[in-house]
Amino acid sequence: MARVLVALALSGLGRDALKFVVALSLAVFLALAFSVSTLMTALGAAVPGHEVAGANTEEIPPDHLVVMRAAATETCGVPWQVIAAIAKVESNFGSNMATSSAGAIGYGQFLPSSWAAFGNGGDPYNYRDAIPAIARYLCAHGAPHDLRRAVWAYNHLDSYVEMVLTIATRYGLGTPEPELPEGASALASVVMLARTQIGRPYVWGGASPVTSFDCSGLVQWAFGQLGARLPRTAQQQYDATRRVSRNDLRPGDLVFFERTYPSHERITHVGIYVGNGRMINAPTTGDVIREMDVFGGYWGPRFAGGGRVGS
Repeated sequence: MARVLVALALSGLGRDALKFVVALSLAVFLALAFSVSTLMTALGAAVPGHEVAGANTEEIPPDHLVVMRAAATETCGVPWQVIAAIAKVESNFGSNMATSSAGAIGYGQFLPSSWAAFGNGGDPYNYRDAIPAIARYLCAHGAPHDLRRAVWAYNHLDSYVEMVLTIATRYGLGTPEPELPEGASALASVVMLARTQIGRPYVWGGASPVTSFDCSGLVQWAFGQLGARLPRTAQQQYDATRRVSRNDLRPGDLVFFERTYPSHERITHVGIYVGNGRMINAPTTGDVIREMDVFGGYWGPRFAGGGRVGS
């Protein structure tokens, strides 16, 4: 039996099987870790002085990180944390660049046809060429506007998307960069976090990536990742935020709506403003989280005002 197992492990089929088992185990571990992390965040939100832990980037090679940051700013603005998470999942930052059973190659595990389109003639095994190619691929498939769709295009598995975005969050996705002005950075980070959930179904009472979200659950979760403690319902969030006029709204502000369903409360819905009259919205049962108009269509006549968290 031992000889059979050794022979299988040494065969191409065995290596692919082992890779699958390792990937599956990692996915399960990350899902459990993310669930625990979400729970701890929720519990910590009730504790005065609770702060979100800093980004854990120690496992990223420093020279790779420099290229990731540059690629993020030189392309469409895709978060470098997502690029780093893909590099981690695909090749563990170049430590495992074996050709996959599907023929994917190199640092970013590109199919040859994809490398021909996005590699710009570089070396797929060289991180200096592969990292910008990852960024270009994500930009071509919806990033940074729809990170979930862009990551799904990289590997057509919902479990892959969850794994990458979970790792990206661990690397600080949504955490303000220290060199940026605190207020503007925090609000931009809320938008970035909310965008990672685009395409997920609306779930009444949902307030975490484990369950998906309703409108106020998405708001509470996104701000909670940055250490801001908001109450749970749209009316409570309206009462807890500073009023902002329509003309003064900026990305990361909240937009509130009234009487969208029968309720004893006036404010019954909330979205996250992204600029240009648009919001990230978890609209209703049977729909998905997506960008929508704030002042037109169904929502316009029900707009009740803007709100800002903090100063």
